[in-house]
Amino acid sequence: MVTFESLALRLERVEAQLALQRLVHDYCIGADHRDLQRWTSVWTTDAVWETSPDRRFVGIESIRNAVQDQWRTFPIMQHATANHVIDFNGATAKGRCDVVILVQLPDRRWIAGGGSYEDHYRIVGGSWRIAYRRVVRPFDLAPLAPADGPNEVTDIPD
Repeated sequence: MVTFESLALRLERVEAQLALQRLVHDYCIGADHRDLQRWTSVWTTDAVWETSPDRRFVGIESIRNAVQDQWRTFPIMQHATANHVIDFNGATAKGRCDVVILVQLPDRRWIAGGGSYEDHYRIVGGSWRIAYRRVVRPFDLAPLAPADGPNEVTDIPD
């Protein structure tokens, strides 16, 4: 028998799932559109971002500086995440998603790469945040030929 309490729990789970999917998208949008406020908002203040076994950024200031270094290195970045799965445990959760990344080098050539993100999430002040993100199974493809393109997407056509 379905009760009000069981429906409320199911709705809470659906809302949490949607919030975490949005969080993963905000990570990509913040990075790709150089939106430091959005980028910062996805992390806990004590977060860890492990981009490779020898590159680990601890704390929001270190993470913020790391993404700004990426912005200086790559004129354009484009992330796309898929296959996001989440396991909940109360006010924490673990997730994994696959990512494909296109980055433009300073000489305008492009590199395609990707891998998977392994995440730990935590509720802070009523909102889900990334407490830990590790890149696993990273790959890069050889640079592609130079190409011109828009530096940013600002308008959505009618």
